[in-house]
Amino acid sequence: MKLSTPVTLLLGAACLSLAGCGGGSGGGTTTTPTPTPTPTPTPPSTPRAITGVTSTPVATFAAPWSLTFLPDGRMLVTERPASAGKVANPTETGSLRLVSAAGVVSNPIEGIPANIGLLDVKLDPAYASNNLVYISVMERDPDAPRVGRNAGEAGVDPAGLALVRGTLRFTGSGAHLDNASVIWRQAPKIVANIGSGEPGGRIAFSPDGRYLFLAAGDRQELDKTLLFALDNTLGKIIRIYPDGAVPSDNPYRAQADALPEIWSIGHRNPYGLAFDSKGVLWENEMGPKGGDEFNRIDAGSNYGWPAVSYGDNYDGSPITRPAAGDGYAASVFQWTPVIAPSDMIFYSGTLFEDWRGDAIVTGLQSKGLVRMRTNGASATEMQRIDMAARIRAVAQGPDGALWVLEDQPSGRLLKLSPIFAP
Repeated sequence: MKLSTPVTLLLGAACLSLAGCGGGSGGGTTTTPTPTPTPTPTPPSTPRAITGVTSTPVATFAAPWSLTFLPDGRMLVTERPASAGKVANPTETGSLRLVSAAGVVSNPIEGIPANIGLLDVKLDPAYASNNLVYISVMERDPDAPRVGRNAGEAGVDPAGLALVRGTLRFTGSGAHLDNASVIWRQAPKIVANIGSGEPGGRIAFSPDGRYLFLAAGDRQELDKTLLFALDNTLGKIIRIYPDGAVPSDNPYRAQADALPEIWSIGHRNPYGLAFDSKGVLWENEMGPKGGDEFNRIDAGSNYGWPAVSYGDNYDGSPITRPAAGDGYAASVFQWTPVIAPSDMIFYSGTLFEDWRGDAIVTGLQSKGLVRMRTNGASATEMQRIDMAARIRAVAQGPDGALWVLEDQPSGRLLKLSPIFAP
């Protein structure tokens, strides 16, 4: 496959200044010995400031959603049907593909349960020994109870989020997902507007590998009573074991009326979920008309949606703003105008050394990357990288390069390398 010419993209905000290095010592010997001066310590070098990135197209997909790297450097890329969001009940299914670093794309991997689109994909923390893969999917069930504010739309079937686990087995140039099964389902399935309707779907493993966290969207529901209730998983973040079992110390486990997997509530459309180097869980989610959120996630917290928001309704009517003492967890950072955050990682490589430890957030509306620096319970936006396309997902490659997926219609897989200040 012939690659396109790399494209240089400049950052949309000023970079940190580049500090110099110095140091050294002098000493000598004469006929009369003298004490050797103590060397002046050499100050640590400052990471080189990054002024832009080089973007190299590697492959193209119809409707990509997420990617993750295998130990051998190949990638798994998920796709939703190209018709998703455009028709009431799409008959197409999502696909999982194996992709080489050079851009060779396999046929769809077989063995995935029935679905109407694949979302996130993550490897088990012990993948090297068990080859387990986790995929969040959207599934439709025409026989499910008709629940939701659009329940009367007879042409739309109930649908919801589910989590699939299977064993990846390689077959020549392709692969197969063996023994794949659904280990968790969102309840209830919702009759939403045409398309999936705010599914969430991002997966994150705790740093010790013991727990799996999954962000479940509100499915476009606006009823506070419904979304704050603990008998459903709409607008919630859940915590389970990798086999689907529920930990005994989850915050609502002891409540008789609560689904035990719930970790936090009051989320709208959580599309980013990742742990930082200190083991803190962070999330980003799309707000309505304004008010995209960057949140530190704590067990048992209520993040307020739809009772409060930093944005307004799409018709312009106001939503109550969060306020101190209202009982809701405040966002650490919010974006108005929106960036439409769609994924997030914490960078841990050395290629983009100046970004080490920072969150890299993808933006659909902002058409690029946003770099966030966290400090305890606060966060600061550091830089924006204009990619001139809706960016759906981001991953860190084995060599520290960043790889991103453009959203449809362009759907390109791009490898990013840094451009340093002189």
